[in-house]
This record gives sequence, structure tokens and C-alpha cells, in this order.
Amino acid sequence: MWTAFAVFAGLLGSINLVQVFTGRQLVRPSASRRSALEIRRQSAAAAVMMLGACLVGLGMFWGALFTVIGCVALQFVRTRAPKH
Repeated sequence: MWTAFAVFAGLLGSINLVQVFTGRQLVRPSASRRSALEIRRQSAAAAVMMLGACLVGLGMFWGALFTVIGCVALQFVRTRAPKH
């Protein structure tokens, strides 16, 4: 069960890393009104959060620290983003 969670979190984290490098939204790109900089910032924070979730899924419970840091960073980045 935990291994499946880790694999799923790793998959989501890798999708976020691709979005960081490309600056484009991979899922529903036509519906996105965010700029490339916003997508990169939010995807980087989400990738850190998913890294922590993957580590927790593998039994390394100190990965929860990465999850909390990524969650706080994501909330910070989203509050700074302009409203559309």
C-alpha cells in the first residue's frame, strides 16, 4: 500500500518537474491562464511536496518535513499570484 502511494507521488512529482522545466501546464493546457513564471513557481513547490510524500510512502517519515515545506511554499506562491 505504501509503495503504491510512493509510486503515485513520484509520478505526480515528475509531472511537476516537467512543468518547471517547460513552463507549460501538461494537463488541460488550453484552460490555463497562468503565466509561465506562475506555472514554474507553483510546480516547483508542488514537486517538493510530492518528493516528501514519496519519501513518506517509502517509510522515511522525515519526508513529512518536505511535504510541509512544499505545502507552505505552494500557499505562499498562490497568494502572491495575481487574480485572474
